[in-house]
Amino acid sequence: MHATDPTVFVDDDFDGIDLGDGVTVASPSDEKGPSDAACVVVADPDAEVPDGVPTVLYTDVPPEAVDRPDRFDAYVRRGDRAALESQVRWLLASGGDAGASGDAEDAERAAEPRNDPEWDRLKRLYEGTTELIAAETVEELYERAIGLTEDILEFDNTSFFRHDGEGFYVVANNDGLAGTGPISDETGLLGRTYRTGRSFLVDDVRDHPEADPNDPAYRSALSVPAGDDAVFQAISNEVGAYDETDLTLAELLVSYVSETRSRIESEAAVRQSREQIERLHRGATELAAATSLDELFERTVEITDDILEFDISYVGVVEDGHIVPTAISSDAPADGAERVPLDDGGIAAEVYLSGTTNITDDVRDHPEARPVKRMYRAVLSVPIGDIGVFQATAFTPAAFDERDAELTELLMAHVAVTAERIRAESRLRDERDRSTALFEHVSDAAVAYDVEGGALTVRDVNRAFQSAFGYDADDVVGSDLLGRIVPPEPDPDPVPEPGADETIPELLVAAGESYRGEVRRRTEGGVREFILNVVPLSPGEERGAGYAIYTDITERKTRESELERQNERLEEFANIVSHDLRNPLSVARGNLDLARETGDESRFDTAERALEQMEQLIDDLLSLARRGQLVDETERVDLPAVAKQAWATTETADAELVTCQSVVVDADEDRLVELLANLFRNAVEHGGRDVRVEVGGVDGGFYVEDDGPGIEPERRDEVFEPGETTGEDGIGYGLAIVESIAEAHGWTAVVTSGTAGGARFEFRA
Repeated sequence: MHATDPTVFVDDDFDGIDLGDGVTVASPSDEKGPSDAACVVVADPDAEVPDGVPTVLYTDVPPEAVDRPDRFDAYVRRGDRAALESQVRWLLASGGDAGASGDAEDAERAAEPRNDPEWDRLKRLYEGTTELIAAETVEELYERAIGLTEDILEFDNTSFFRHDGEGFYVVANNDGLAGTGPISDETGLLGRTYRTGRSFLVDDVRDHPEADPNDPAYRSALSVPAGDDAVFQAISNEVGAYDETDLTLAELLVSYVSETRSRIESEAAVRQSREQIERLHRGATELAAATSLDELFERTVEITDDILEFDISYVGVVEDGHIVPTAISSDAPADGAERVPLDDGGIAAEVYLSGTTNITDDVRDHPEARPVKRMYRAVLSVPIGDIGVFQATAFTPAAFDERDAELTELLMAHVAVTAERIRAESRLRDERDRSTALFEHVSDAAVAYDVEGGALTVRDVNRAFQSAFGYDADDVVGSDLLGRIVPPEPDPDPVPEPGADETIPELLVAAGESYRGEVRRRTEGGVREFILNVVPLSPGEERGAGYAIYTDITERKTRESELERQNERLEEFANIVSHDLRNPLSVARGNLDLARETGDESRFDTAERALEQMEQLIDDLLSLARRGQLVDETERVDLPAVAKQAWATTETADAELVTCQSVVVDADEDRLVELLANLFRNAVEHGGRDVRVEVGGVDGGFYVEDDGPGIEPERRDEVFEPGETTGEDGIGYGLAIVESIAEAHGWTAVVTSGTAGGARFEFRA
């Protein structure tokens, strides 16, 4: 049984191809298979192809990648529905209904190789499309297409025309007429094809109402639209030179050309875009090298002019409520930009305040536009963070698109980041300049340093530091300052904060903490007292930077100590005057009164003893008045000789003095005599009239000991206190005088037990 309508079998979903009335489209879900169809469309280049049935390969796989392309009768890039439908219709028309009937003879005839010229042209055209695909430029593509029209379609006079807005120009021609034009698009078959997007087959142009050949010899023509802006034409001097097959083949060729052109242009656009973005990236990298805002903005307009190819580029910075021109293209007129207020500054102000990019196709149609020049038409405005606005202007309307906006936004993002970096560096430089000036001119010793991992590294010291500490800057910078200036003995309370009493104050900058307090620090001249101020700059967990400022208070502390000692002496004098001198004075006065009343002369003896006691008190007061007074000059003195001198001037009764040989000390001889005399009196007072006293040398000093009852261990820290005594006749100031003379020499005085159990006093420098 013969089918009425031919069947086209498709092995995939091709979105319902339209082959017109009288054609049935079947799929794998239908009863009819590929062998029953008049034409087959497959998507897989490796699919089984039925023998004797015309087959179209409709695929994304490029032709050069198809294995054994001779298995297929036509190739169509997937997505080109028009070319697919044209190919199928042509195959159906050229193949009749062979393979669609149930006739064995017809099937056998259809299975035989086809030798007709039209079929051969189609096969050759399909094979020739590989040449089109190999073209790298549009110009090369059109030239190759012209060659196919000569070699395969056997057309004598063919041309590709391209419309550029003013008219048509010949882009390829087999007579070498490329480049001629413009040709009007208002009349003629060329214009008709362009405007309608339809193909035309004209047997005789003289009979066509719109044909307007530019050569009277032209008689017949084929005119096929090639995309949206081009037309292919074949011209012959013979009437009826072309038929429907020629038109179909021409349409197939043009479809290949249009598709390949789209690919070439798309690839070129992608390549150009990639190159442009790479250049833009390199330009943005160059921006990062700018060291000032003026340099940054000048480079910005250079990049937009060179890479983005804008007519005029401009950067405006917001200052005092206005957008102020900062950089503009070198080709721009001198007054190409102006200062505008933010509250009425047109598009630029609107974009800055909203933070949103704006594309204005024509400023003449924008109600907020305030163009500086009438020649400005299109405007692209992009905000630059909180800094200002970038604007590009063009002399023609609709000159900017979304891609221009995206690339400009990308660049302005780099500009904003770089500007913020420059501003931050500028602020940091200003701050550093101020800090450096303050650092250099501060009157106290100052150190700039870093702390990392508990180690302090000096960055700089001022002149006052070098003067106060005696360390040269070249020796200190880069070193660990703490090891140089912190004394080996710990401060009693270096940091008053709870839990931080063992922390060196200078290290607190690592935690961002400040400090102010008194410290002892080592200088070239010895350990001195300072008020330390620690100022952190950049707090961190393990790393920080800061300043340490040292105010030398050593002299003040010395004066305070001296004043304190003076106050103590004044208090002692007041106690002596109010108590110790008053008692013997009262005794003397009372006994003198009794002597007058009674005539008892023994009262004079008692009064005399009281006066003698007052005399001793006065002598002690004179010694106490010199308490703590430093000894300016010392000399090498023989200790045994000085001891004998002091013994001779002291009331020692039957006591015995024993001295060692060859003991020499550095001392003020008179003050040393006074010290020893007080110790001898103390020994006789507490050890008895026959006490034995020994004077000898120890490592770094000397000792004085007796064989008396000694001093109890719990009282040894109190014996040097003024007024402290256990004797009946003592007044308690002798040992206080001893300690003051020792301190004046820089000696330490220690009380311990003698070899015979008595008191032993040791003095060491």
